[in-house]
Amino acid sequence: MLHTDISGFLESERRRRETQPAGRLGALVREIALACDGPATRMGERVKAALTAAAADPALVAARQCPAQVEYYARHILYGDPDGRFTVLALVWGPGQFSPPHAHHAWCAYAVRSGTLTETLYTFDGTAEAARPLRVAARPAGYACFAQAGLDQIHRLGNAGAEPAMSIHIYGVAHERIATGVNRMVEVAPAAE
Repeated sequence: MLHTDISGFLESERRRRETQPAGRLGALVREIALACDGPATRMGERVKAALTAAAADPALVAARQCPAQVEYYARHILYGDPDGRFTVLALVWGPGQFSPPHAHHAWCAYAVRSGTLTETLYTFDGTAEAARPLRVAARPAGYACFAQAGLDQIHRLGNAGAEPAMSIHIYGVAHERIATGVNRMVEVAPAAE
């Protein structure tokens, strides 16, 4: 039995080495993998630190590699961990493009790479079973955050500016599940009169 476990581990390590990208993206991927394999109590700070450094590096990803879309913000997968532990994406936000209010089914982190994003933070009202806005904050290039899955981190993110913006996101989900395994849509309570 032990031999099988070691064989599985070695196969997993071989796949990781073969699929890791080079350069700054490869460095980010290695740091995120180490954070995933390390103590859970330090994971958030390690992911945030790695993401902050990577997003500031002009060699991470070029704007021409990640074009904007006219109707909605664009998601570009930069890397999918072969073991399904995480996916790295570049999100490109055209002027006036926003996500709907949502929480997350998986842990997540993002850093603003260029431009300024606007984030509305919410609290969940269990009685109304809906989110209530708390505050709105500008997130300039260099801002980064990490959040666990659940209703403790509900937000709406987008670009209120006149020029496109880019952010780098990492989600604790396999790349095949990006469309269904990340955002947890929430209703927003009507404003009190």
